[in-house]
Amino acid sequence: MSLSRVSLVALLMLSVGSSAAFAAPMLLPQTVAQTPGDTSPQPQRRKNRDSFLKELNLTPQQMQQMQAMQARYKPQISQRAQAMRQAKQELASLMSSTTASTSQITAKNQQVEQLAQQIRQLKFESMMAMREIMTPEQRTKFAQLMQQRRQNHQNRAGKRNAQ
Repeated sequence: MSLSRVSLVALLMLSVGSSAAFAAPMLLPQTVAQTPGDTSPQPQRRKNRDSFLKELNLTPQQMQQMQAMQARYKPQISQRAQAMRQAKQELASLMSSTTASTSQITAKNQQVEQLAQQIRQLKFESMMAMREIMTPEQRTKFAQLMQQRRQNHQNRAGKRNAQ
């Protein structure tokens, strides 16, 4: 395999990997009761969500509004995340194929990137909608909690990389 082909493969794999970081759910922690067919989060994630909501001190009306926002955005994000997973699998197949052209691979990578962008946009819109529901004090607390969450995530990632 030539050096330029190896470089192209490495670049595409990095771009696909970076897109995956944005595909993780970032909606408000789920508070709607789940049906038996739902895939419920691990107990620790649910505990973290409950703690997150408790710290915001949302009123019952705010909780209902937040649940409505989640019900509005979650299906759209889930659908695009599923499409992105499928597109990534197709991209991986194209990458390992001996018959796929550079243009086919590039087009599939662009599809993955577009889906990732759509997911980021929907998450941003949902965050803005949730922001409108919160009081100024809750917004401040929410920003602090999100910052803590990002720092914890970075710390865990750093520890995994150090091992």
